Parts: sequence; structure tokens; C-alpha cells
Amino acid sequence: MISYTGVFIALYLVLSSCNENSLVNSKVSPAGDTLAVYQQNLPCITHTYFDESITTSATYPGIPVYQGVGVFNDPYFGNLTASTYMQLIPAVNGFYFVPTDTVDSAILVLPYSGFTWGDSTNTALTQTYQVFYMTDTMGALATANYHPSTYKAIDTKNPLSAPFTVNVFHLADSFLIGGIDHSGLRIKLNLNNLMNYLTPALTNYNATGLPTEQLFISYFNGICVRPADSRVSCTSMPYFQLDGTDPYSEAGILVYYHVNVGDTTYAQFYYDNTFCTHYNNIVNSFGHYPINSLYTSTLPNDPVVALQNQPGAGIDLKIGGISTLPAGIISKAEVQLTLLPSYNSNLLFGPSKIYATGIATATYPSGLGYTSGEQYNLADRYPLYSLTPFNMLDGYAHTGIAPGGATTYTLDIPRELMQAIAEKSDTIHLRINGTQDYFGAYHMVAGGGSYPDSNYRAKLKVVYSQLK
Repeated sequence: MISYTGVFIALYLVLSSCNENSLVNSKVSPAGDTLAVYQQNLPCITHTYFDESITTSATYPGIPVYQGVGVFNDPYFGNLTASTYMQLIPAVNGFYFVPTDTVDSAILVLPYSGFTWGDSTNTALTQTYQVFYMTDTMGALATANYHPSTYKAIDTKNPLSAPFTVNVFHLADSFLIGGIDHSGLRIKLNLNNLMNYLTPALTNYNATGLPTEQLFISYFNGICVRPADSRVSCTSMPYFQLDGTDPYSEAGILVYYHVNVGDTTYAQFYYDNTFCTHYNNIVNSFGHYPINSLYTSTLPNDPVVALQNQPGAGIDLKIGGISTLPAGIISKAEVQLTLLPSYNSNLLFGPSKIYATGIATATYPSGLGYTSGEQYNLADRYPLYSLTPFNMLDGYAHTGIAPGGATTYTLDIPRELMQAIAEKSDTIHLRINGTQDYFGAYHMVAGGGSYPDSNYRAKLKVVYSQLK
């Protein structure tokens, strides 16, 4: 029997430059037909669970900060209510209004990301927003770790704006400023309520003579943009980008003022991901929707499973019967999850990509210090410093696997399967989620491990080779 380590190293060195999502291309027939290629499907036990473990305050270098704001209704997954909280800093450190300045008006700027989840073609759909001052503080950027269920107190008695209704379809309409196209929200603010918080903050942070961004944040907690009425839902959810490159593509507040009549200028207070903390508060309401029956199911193996970006539904999947595989070289190990056409549509479509992590058992994986139930990175994800393993893991949607043009998501885990074989583990336990860009978005209902039609049933397809 060939050892796991030897096979892994040899195959990786030979095939590391290939784009095939397997360790050996199963379409290749070895010279002289010395190897026979076989396929076997391993059964899966599946369940749907609610997952809100995601951090919505995280920032990553080079990746835009997207926030959903609104109330979205999905007929299967229920209502999703999203608000964004953010700290702001002055664009000019040490800025303050002098006594000769006359403050005229202020607006909130919330740039549109270009993505709306749900019905993005209906020209009549609206969302209504309102802006508030945060009376609670947020932690420093370096230590902030906020989850979707986090709440921060806001001043509801003195809102920074009246309710503002926007046509979601027309959020993408651009307006030209300084020769550059921009799109998104521009909400007029209540000047008195804003200045009651902003003026003392500017005075206090300048009083030391050493004003810094962190000092301003300590006096001006930040703002919240949320739905004006969480009871009014919509079938489209727009996402906004907090970070940008100019005053109309950076989330924040513009305060217009003048000294002499006709010389209006503005002061900018904006979100900067070098100094400012943010997070997306997201509430899922699903008690009276079909997804709730999956969350509360007591079946040993559910025939239907569902997934959306966190926070929301995730898929718990256990692969069994690994010990039934004969000795040989694993060339493909592919988890297949096929969408059920009657549950999905062009408007409510699946995620761009899904991703799996391992769940440790008492005995597997061994020697790495994991406790039972703890998440771990699959063997196919290493080395962690490289993005290349994501190509091997796949996770994208494909057609042609299931009949009738159905969509199948595949996750390729040949190394993890080889590791399980080497450690004589009969099972691999996975948790499967969507992406972390658009929180709560997407709609994926797929065949589970006991779905009646085997063409749509969740499975692990294994292709292996044996010497003749």
C-alpha cells in the first residue's frame, strides 16, 4: 500500500501547475493501461443550521468594506433587517469651525456598491432610511470584533435625519461631481441635532493642541444608518461601500459652510478604515418561514438543505463510509450539492462561491490538538498564506453534473480524504457557508443526503485508481 505522505508529495509536485480540481486528472489514461480508474459515491448526512458567528467589523487590505442597509424579504429564508454603524474622522486633522463661519447644511453620503441582492430589475421598489447619532462607543479598530447581533445605543429622540425614501433601482444612477461619476445615498441631515454633537466634539479634541484621529473618535462616537421602519420589507437589499477615494465615494458627512456670501465650501467627516471601526447589525426573522422547519428538524438525515451568506443558514455535512473505499490512488474527491429548481429562481439565486471548514471529532484529525466540535482548516486549504488552494477547493456553481440543466456546487477535498484514509477515520465532518462579502445575501436550497432522487442527492464523488 502506498503511504499517504508519499502519494501526496509526488502528486503535488507533478500536478501543482494544473488547473484541474483534483490531484490526478481522472480523464487521463496511464500508458499501457497499468491503472484502472473507478468511481464510487459516498453517502452524506446533512442538516441545516443557523450560523451568525461571522464578524461584520472585519477589514482586509485591498478588499472593499460592504454593508447592507434595509429590510429584505425572502419567501423561504424570511426577513433580513440590516443597519450599519461607523466611526468618522475629519478629513483635515485639527479642523474646527471658526466664529466667522456660517454653517448652512449637512448631508450623509453613503456610496452604492453596485450590488443589490434580490429583485434588482424592479423600478418601483423602495427602502426608507434614517440616520442617528451613536450614544454608545465602539472599540478601537485593532480590537473591534463585532457580530451581526451586536447592538449599540443611538439617540432616537434627536435623529440626525428624517426618514428618507429612496428608489432602490435608481441607487445606481450616477451624478457628476468634479468630472467624476458617483452613485448612492445623499440624505439631508438635521443641522441642529448634528451640530449639538459635532461642535463639542471639535472643541474638545482641539483643546489639547494635539488633535488626533483617535481623539476625535473619543468625542464623536459615530453614526448609524438603519431602516426607518423594520416592519416594512422589500424584495431587494442594496449594499453600500464605506471606503472610497474621494468625498463622494467615502461614507460620511459633508457639512457645508461659508464665511462670505457665495463662497460655500464643506468640511468632510468620513469613514477611514485605517482609524475607524464599523459593523453591520443584521437581524434574521424566520419563525414563520419554511427555513424554520429545517432549523428545527429532528430527522436523522434531512432531504433538503439550505444556505445563505452569514448570518443565516449553513449546511452541516458528514461524509460516511470512507472505510469502504478500496486501496488505491485518490484522484478526485468532490462534494456535490445540487440546487432544487422548484426552490430557486433567477431573482433569488445561489452564492457566487461556497466554502467548507472541517469539524473535528474526538479522534480526527489526530495530533493537531483539536477538541471535538472545533473547526479546523481542511488539508486542501494549505498553505494558509497562499490563495492558490482556493482554486483547488473550487466551491463554484457548475452545470452538466445533474440532469435538466440543474446547478451543482462542488467542493474538492482529495487531500482531506487521503488524510482521513491515512488516519483510518470513517467520516469527515464539514460545515459549509457562503462568502463574506455581502452579509446575509443569496438563496441556495439543495438536495440533502436523503433526497429521493439520487441525481440531486448530496454526495461525495470519489474517483480512484488501482493497479491492474
